[in-house]
Amino acid sequence: MRDYSSISPSAKSLLLMKALTNIPFIADAAKLIWGTETVKALPNLLEKENFLKRLIHFEARYKSVDMVMELLGGKNTVELSSGYSFRGLHMAIEHPDAYYIDTDLPEVIDIKSDLTLQFIEQQNLDLKGELLTTPLNALDGDGFRKIAGKLPAGPVNFVNEGLLMYLNTVEKERLCKIIRQVLTERGGYWITADIYVRKDIKLTPGDDMFNRFLEAHNVEENKFDSFEQAEQFFYKQGLKVYHKAGPVWHQLSALKYVEQEQLTQLVQQAGKLGKIRETWALVPFNS
Repeated sequence: MRDYSSISPSAKSLLLMKALTNIPFIADAAKLIWGTETVKALPNLLEKENFLKRLIHFEARYKSVDMVMELLGGKNTVELSSGYSFRGLHMAIEHPDAYYIDTDLPEVIDIKSDLTLQFIEQQNLDLKGELLTTPLNALDGDGFRKIAGKLPAGPVNFVNEGLLMYLNTVEKERLCKIIRQVLTERGGYWITADIYVRKDIKLTPGDDMFNRFLEAHNVEENKFDSFEQAEQFFYKQGLKVYHKAGPVWHQLSALKYVEQEQLTQLVQQAGKLGKIRETWALVPFNS
C-alpha cells in the first residue's frame, strides 16, 4: 500500500489558513501548533488574492459538509482523513445522541488527540455525545470495517473533505467498494466534499508552496473530468447521488475580509470559470 504520510503536512497548512474563520476550535488549534504570533500575522496575507480565494474556498467546503449533515441527520458518523478539523468534537458537544469517530493517518491523529484533550480540559467542555479519535488509513478495508463496527447499531454516515484528490482511479475504486459494502449492510450516506473537476486555471506568477504541494501529489490529474463523469464513476461503483449541497455564501465568515468591489470581481471570476467543486451525498444501489 502506498505511503500517504507526505500528504499530512497539508492538514497543518489548511489549519493555519482557516484560523481566520469562525469554524469551531480552528483558531485555538492553529495557535497551539503554529504559535500565537504566526496566527496574529495571518491578516497580512489577505492582500494576496490567491490566499483570500483559498480561504473562502476551504471555509465553503467545510460548511457545505455541515449543511448536508444537518439536512440528512444521523447519529453515527465516521469522518475520514479529517485533518485538523474538530467537527467531531463540536458534534459531541452539541448532540447528546451523536457517536462520532474521527480518523486520519497516525501522524495527524496523534497530535489531534492531544489537542482534543487539551480543549476538553482547558475549556471545561461537556461532551454530551460520544467521540472517538483513532488512526485509520481509509484504504485499509479491514481497519475500516473494524472501526465502523465500533458504532452503535443503525445507519452510519461517512464524511470526508480533502481526500479523493489525493487518490488515483484505482484507489478511489477501492475506497468506494469499502464504503459501499458498509452502507449496504447498515444504511446511511457518504457525504463527500471532494467532487473536484479539472479546470484550466492559470496560476498567478510566483509559484508558492501550496501549488508545489498540489503538483507533487498529482492533485489536478486526480480530479474528475466533469461532474457528469464523476456521477458516472460513482455509478459504476454501485453508488448514486442522493443530494447535492447548495451554496453556503451566506454562512462564510471569511467574507468580512473582502471589500465590496473585490467581492464583485471574485464573483465575476467565479462565474466565468464555473464550478470547480461540489459536495455530494451518495448512497448504494443494487445494480
